[in-house]
Amino acid sequence: MKLQLINIRDAVVDTFWFLPALMALLAAGAALATIAIDSAVGDAWLRDTSWVWLGGPEGARSVLSVIAGSIMTVVSIVFSLTVTTLAQTSSHYGPRVLRNFTADRGVQFTLGTFIATFIYCLMVLRTVRSIENSFVPYISVNIGMLLALVSMAVLIYFIHHISQNIQAENLIANVGEQFLESLPVLFPEGIGRPSDNTCSEQLPDDSQWQAAYIVLSAATGYVQVVDDEQLIQLATQHDLMLQLARRPGDFVTTTSTLLRVLPRAHINPDIELQLRDCFSLGVHCTPHQDAKYMMQQMVEIAAHALSTGINEPFTALACIDWIGASLCGVARRELPKALRQDEHGRLRVIACTLDFEELTDTAFDQIRLYGARNPDVMLHLLKTIGDIASDVRRDSDRNALVRHAQLVGEDASQIVNLTDRRRVADRLQETLMTLVQSLRNEHEIT
Repeated sequence: MKLQLINIRDAVVDTFWFLPALMALLAAGAALATIAIDSAVGDAWLRDTSWVWLGGPEGARSVLSVIAGSIMTVVSIVFSLTVTTLAQTSSHYGPRVLRNFTADRGVQFTLGTFIATFIYCLMVLRTVRSIENSFVPYISVNIGMLLALVSMAVLIYFIHHISQNIQAENLIANVGEQFLESLPVLFPEGIGRPSDNTCSEQLPDDSQWQAAYIVLSAATGYVQVVDDEQLIQLATQHDLMLQLARRPGDFVTTTSTLLRVLPRAHINPDIELQLRDCFSLGVHCTPHQDAKYMMQQMVEIAAHALSTGINEPFTALACIDWIGASLCGVARRELPKALRQDEHGRLRVIACTLDFEELTDTAFDQIRLYGARNPDVMLHLLKTIGDIASDVRRDSDRNALVRHAQLVGEDASQIVNLTDRRRVADRLQETLMTLVQSLRNEHEIT
C-alpha cells in the first residue's frame, strides 16, 4: 500500500497536468452551480447594486467571448514561456533539475487558473439566451469578470515566479532545501528494531548465502522506492532472513538480483511475488528515497557551471555551499543500520544502505575533477570540508572528509600559478587541522 501511494503521488500529484485538470473540473462544476443559482434567484435583487454588471444578452455574450478569447491567448504565452524556460534550464543547469519545474505548484496553478477561467466562461456563455425566454446569468457573468481580473494578477505572479526560479541561486537553494527537508525520509531512524550485539552472531556465512533463494527483478529500470517496513513484516511473518542486493537509485534488469532469501524451503511463488512488490521500478530515478539523486542534482549544476561553454564559477561555489549544508545534515543524523531485527530480536533484513563516505564521493569527486584548475573552487571545497567537520560524529565520516581533503590537495597540482597552489596547500593544512581538532573535541565529549 505504501508503494502504491507513493507511485500515485509521483504519477499524478507531481505531474504537470494534475492540478490544471483538477481546477478545470472545479471550474465546470462552479459554472453549473452559479447558473443554477441565477435560475433560482433571478436578477431583481441586483438592480439596486451599482457596481454589478447588468447588461443585456448581447453584452453578456461579448464580455464572456472577449474573456475566453483573451485567456486562450494568454495560455499560449504561458505555454511558450514554460517550454522556453524548460529548454534553457535543461541546457544551462542539466536535465535532472527539470523535475523541479514540472512539479512546480506555481506554474501548475497559473496554467490551471487560465484554463479554469476559459472553461467557466464557455460554460456560462452557452446559457445566455436573447430570443425566447431571455436569460442572462448575471451572477455567473460577474464571477467570470472577476476571474478575468484574478487571471491577470496570476499572470503577473507567473512572470515574477519564473524570473525568480531560473536564477541560479534560487534554483540551487530549492534543491538544497528539498534535500534537507527530505532527510527524515532519505535516512529514516525508525526502520524495524535497531540491531544489537547479537546480530553479528545470527549472520549466515558465505556458504549459506550461496544456497539462498534469489529473487530476480521482474522488469528493467531504476529502483525508485523500497518498502523496508513491508520487507521486515514479510520476513517476520514467514520466518525469513532477507539480504537486499539493491537500493533506490540502482539500475536493474530482468536478470538482476533484488534480494536473497533464507531459508530456501520457506519461499513459495506467492511470497516471492510479495517480496518483489516491495520494490518499485521506473524509467528514471526519483528523490523519494534516493539521496544520491538529490545530491547529483547539485553536482550536475556545478559541473555545467564549470564547463568551458558556460564558465560560471560562482554558480559552482553556491552549489558547494549547499552540498556542504546537506552533508552537515547527514553527518548529524543517526544513519539507518544495515542489520535490522524484529521485535523479538531476530535478524530479519540485511539492507543495502548508503553511508556518508559514498555520499561524499558523489558530492565532491565530479566537482573536484572539473574544478581542478580553478583555485577558487579548490579553496572553497577545502573550506566546505572544514565546515562539515564540526558536525561529524562518526570516525568513518571524518576519515572520508580527510581523504577528500587530501585528494583536493593532490589535484590542485594542476593549477598553473604557483601562488595559487601555495594558497591551496595552506588551506589544506588548515582543513586537516580542523578535522583533527574535531576528533579531539569528540573524544573529550565522550
